[in-house]
Amino acid sequence: MRRDSRTKPLRPLIILTLLLLCGSLQAAPKCEDFLGTLGAYPKGIQYQGCHQDIEGQTAPLIATYKVRGAEAAVAEAHLQRTYGMGRLQFFCCMWDSLRHFHRDPNSGINYQVLMASEETLANQRSQWAQIEFFYITVSVDTLEP
Repeated sequence: MRRDSRTKPLRPLIILTLLLLCGSLQAAPKCEDFLGTLGAYPKGIQYQGCHQDIEGQTAPLIATYKVRGAEAAVAEAHLQRTYGMGRLQFFCCMWDSLRHFHRDPNSGINYQVLMASEETLANQRSQWAQIEFFYITVSVDTLEP
């Protein structure tokens, strides 16, 4: 079988193109304990589970956690230090961090991190122990908006 000498110069270009395409691919995220996947977190944060919101525009995978009010400051500090989440603020009738985006440098996956309290009248940080639970959600979009 005779090889066509005209395709020889294209071979390195084809190989380079394939390598670039494969390098940009990443495994599809799966529903799991995202905080655990990203590293250790304080014991007071309790993983509740993960589900996919298939009705949502981006069909996100959503991992949920809860933390007792007495331990919320430690959880908040960890999320601020590790993921750059903002300080919780009191709005109307709850504490809320507002959604924050964190890109994992190892996997390239974008995570949305949010911490909020249940509805409460406790509007001072010194009253957090009176709040039964704060909730943390970490989500990953599976579709482009």
